[in-house]
Amino acid sequence: MKYWIVPSNDRTFRIGEAIAAQDGMVDWRTDRFSKGDVVFIYKTKPEQCVRYKMEVVKTKIMYDNIFEQEPYWTDKDQYYSGIVTMYARMKLLEEYNSDSLSLLQLHEHGYLGDVRSVREIKDNDLINFMLCPYQSNDDVYDVDYPEDDESYYEGALMKVNVNKYERNQKARRECVEKKGAQCMVCGRDFEKTYGEIGKGFIHIHHLVPISTIGKEYQLDIEKDLAPVCPNCHYMLHRKNPPYTIEEMKEILENQNAAIGKDSKQRKKSSTIWLKPETNMLREINKDVDVRKLIHNMMGLYEGTTILSIVTECKKEFQLRYSSMNDKDWLHLIRDYVRKVTDQPNLQDEEIFRYMMTG
Repeated sequence: MKYWIVPSNDRTFRIGEAIAAQDGMVDWRTDRFSKGDVVFIYKTKPEQCVRYKMEVVKTKIMYDNIFEQEPYWTDKDQYYSGIVTMYARMKLLEEYNSDSLSLLQLHEHGYLGDVRSVREIKDNDLINFMLCPYQSNDDVYDVDYPEDDESYYEGALMKVNVNKYERNQKARRECVEKKGAQCMVCGRDFEKTYGEIGKGFIHIHHLVPISTIGKEYQLDIEKDLAPVCPNCHYMLHRKNPPYTIEEMKEILENQNAAIGKDSKQRKKSSTIWLKPETNMLREINKDVDVRKLIHNMMGLYEGTTILSIVTECKKEFQLRYSSMNDKDWLHLIRDYVRKVTDQPNLQDEEIFRYMMTG
């Protein structure tokens, strides 16, 4: 068995309509496929995502024996130019939503470049991801049920083998209804942060990895699913098996405590430095000429940096403050500039960028 990715453009051939009209089957011009191969149909711009997963069920079909195709060819010239080509027949295994196998997702899992031609997929990690995108990347819609399903769905034109999207939506809604849309790890609520556009946005995480349970397992929303924000969701999956909610909460709490301790230490250190320890420093802080020079240089905009101000101050006030060394001037001016610009994290070389955009 081989795995293939094939580009399809509706401006040439409307494959979705052909699949719907032919009960989940489609004939594709090629003699490269073998029976049993899995083919991922990638829709080019503007979709830029894999839309269908197909299985090759028959090969080397002559034109006289293929499904009627002409109605679905937008480019009639290309259709007629290839009527003597061998065809392979494929059946639909799954139709994906646009977020599951986007070009971005493919790139993140090892696919290189754009999808411009028929390509065999040989990377095992990429293959595993494409076969189970819901399991690997629980997006806002991706809540995977373990059991196989074969059903008709409202509005569907055909019978498909597995329609995870419909089942995922149902599980997602039930999970949010029961547990809310607030992250169970960090407590983030997107509606509070972003207003109306963030309402209901949340990822749904499997507390029990889908790969570890059998097909007959009945999903329990209360025990098996948890709403988490995207950041915490990806962190939960940083090891296999994933971290538990409790483990990740402890990691986050410990990290926040460490950051808080470091911040207090840095603030204490900064306070000690900024406190004038000599008459010289107090005098410079009150020196109108020094402040005026700093403000004038900041007004120059282009090419102005904290380091360039240090150079000018040293040159201008060398005689007046002969005991000040480079480090003394740097700390003094850096603190003064950051207070004036209200940018505590401003870098020594960034005044020009700040003044132009801030």
